[in-house]
Amino acid sequence: MRRRTILAGLGALTVVAGGAAWKLRPLRKRYPPTPYDDVLAQLDDRDWAAKFGVAALAAMPDFTPANGVALLRPRLHRDNLRTVALRDAEADRLVEVDGWLVPESVAVIAALAKSVAP
Repeated sequence: MRRRTILAGLGALTVVAGGAAWKLRPLRKRYPPTPYDDVLAQLDDRDWAAKFGVAALAAMPDFTPANGVALLRPRLHRDNLRTVALRDAEADRLVEVDGWLVPESVAVIAALAKSVAP
């Protein structure tokens, strides 16, 4: 076997292993199951969202998890959170959270993350 063949094989193996590790993310933080995991799966970091959710809950005193999920599930069924947030901003569906204007979907998902956080 030639050295080039071995190096090419090792390179291909590295690429495949890297792709599998990225897709499976074995070191990714695991969260306890909730009834809203289909919505919360859109978040990369639930802990950060829960911290922001404290301010979001203060800005939305009538928020309930059931209402938030009812608002987000149909929107997130078609698109990802980034697209939904952009559409909210374009449609002027904004919420003032701690002096910041954020898309409604971002405020609602952050409040939802806080409401299910341990």
